[in-house]
Amino acid sequence: MSRKRLLLLLSPALLLIAGYFAVQVYLRATIRDEEKATGNNLVREGKKTDTLGGKKVSALDLRPHFVERLQQLLKKSSNGLYELTVGDLTVDVLASTIALRNVTVRPDAKQLEALKASGLLPDDVFTFAFKNLHIEGVNLDDAITSKTMDYKLVKLVNPEIEIVHYKAGRTKPECDFTQRFLKEMQKLSLDKLVVQDGNISVHDKQKGTTKRFANVQVLMKDILLNEETRADKSRFLFAKEARLDFHDYSSRTKDGLYNLKIAGVSVNAAQKQITLNKFSFGSPLSKQAFVKKQKQAKEMYGLSIPTVTLTGVDWWSLLNEEDVLATEVEMRGGKFSVYFNRSLPSKKKLGNFPNQLLLKLPFKLDIARIKIRNLDLSYEEYNPLSQQSGTIYFDNASMDITNAGNQNKAPVVVNGTALLMHQVPVRARFEFDMRRAKSGRFSASVHSATPYAGSLLNSFTAPLGMMRVEKGELKKLDATIRGDETGASGTVQVLYNDLKLALLEKDQGKTTLDKKDVTSLLANLVVLKKDNPKGGKTPRVEQGSFQRDPTGGFMMLVWKTILVGVLKSIGAPTKLAYKKQTAAKQ
Repeated sequence: MSRKRLLLLLSPALLLIAGYFAVQVYLRATIRDEEKATGNNLVREGKKTDTLGGKKVSALDLRPHFVERLQQLLKKSSNGLYELTVGDLTVDVLASTIALRNVTVRPDAKQLEALKASGLLPDDVFTFAFKNLHIEGVNLDDAITSKTMDYKLVKLVNPEIEIVHYKAGRTKPECDFTQRFLKEMQKLSLDKLVVQDGNISVHDKQKGTTKRFANVQVLMKDILLNEETRADKSRFLFAKEARLDFHDYSSRTKDGLYNLKIAGVSVNAAQKQITLNKFSFGSPLSKQAFVKKQKQAKEMYGLSIPTVTLTGVDWWSLLNEEDVLATEVEMRGGKFSVYFNRSLPSKKKLGNFPNQLLLKLPFKLDIARIKIRNLDLSYEEYNPLSQQSGTIYFDNASMDITNAGNQNKAPVVVNGTALLMHQVPVRARFEFDMRRAKSGRFSASVHSATPYAGSLLNSFTAPLGMMRVEKGELKKLDATIRGDETGASGTVQVLYNDLKLALLEKDQGKTTLDKKDVTSLLANLVVLKKDNPKGGKTPRVEQGSFQRDPTGGFMMLVWKTILVGVLKSIGAPTKLAYKKQTAAKQ
């Protein structure tokens, strides 16, 4: 949706102002001249305008003629598409104000179809009404004798606006609004434009979707339209300052699995900045209800962020889900959660690596930098083998993402830090190759150098890996890997001492996991290497590689590749990394 939309929203007000100042001297003659030139006679066509809500007026009252002239101007500027009615009009000469009430603008159905057939229908067609239009700072003498419009304030109250987005594919160029306006007037100067408590509905004919924006507030300052400012890119719709606010936006995905909610949106158009308050994206369903709706295993996502700020953004494209273009996006605070239940059949996930997904987006995405601060992440998984769930936590995550987009071949780079299981600092770096994005080519490194008790990991190693760390201290982890959607390999070094593990099993009829006493004893005595480094020897560095399971995602490939290196380091069989999780026998 282009900027012409907002211009078209403002055009009735501009037309109203322009028409009024012609009424004193030229109104009747102008109407007759226009009818002769166009061949259109409103009375003859049965479209005589509503004369101020049907009220009886004096024959000397020029207000009905003024409304008729406005209707002519609106039809002329819109190729006959729109019709205008005005309920009442009041002029206060001493106070230099004009007030219009109960104004509506609607498309003519027959002309809409004719313009569509001729390739002249605009992408967006409007229907709107407002209770009051108030204009201050009117100089009637200047208005009669000059072709300039200089006002202090134009205020619209409670507008109801409906926009139908056709994307009709015009075969002929659309006449620019400013060119039409400047044929009639030399200049428009307005100190302040206010839209108060508006409601906007946008219907997309192609997508079959409807979006609603409630309590819309618009404030534009220092508006100047003339031949010099027509192409002034430093102004937004000819205003030096422009701000748009609306509240309580919500939308639901077609499958009904997720709701998008935003408590408030503030757009500073001149500075190209958008602020989203209380942004959330999540499912209205419980975990159990979500799983019941699936035929195959599928992740359930939840995201909530107090504040999201986009800078250098094309906000019209963003609000209408067309293109996402920005120099920077900043997110502070919030939570991101993932839940995955493996009790359902798995589906293949080829083509879903981050760089592959960027290529598949149906819109342009180009964000130079994304800054994420103080985000808490959690991944919960249900293992049908243990019949239990385990959760991995990453608190206070901070990430810097550069070149997040699908518009060039520069790599997408993610640098981040977080606290593993609420207390262990971890640093990671991911680089996604956009030149070889079709294959999902990537590289990754993970580093942790703060010692911690291995038992800290039991809350997820037990239910998900059927293994418990009974003793030992983990001191350091360094992993560097490369891969694509088929698999990954790299070097892994894990430093630890006095390691002791317990292998677990789930017996029929029990709700808890039991230790395999004999197997665990043999593993600790014969197989496992208790320390790295051992004695005064050089620390062991192992090669980790993993052939990707097509049903597993990107993070599983990274984790499994590192796990193979860890298993080699402790002396455990690497086949444990390939173990399938299937439902326990009953």
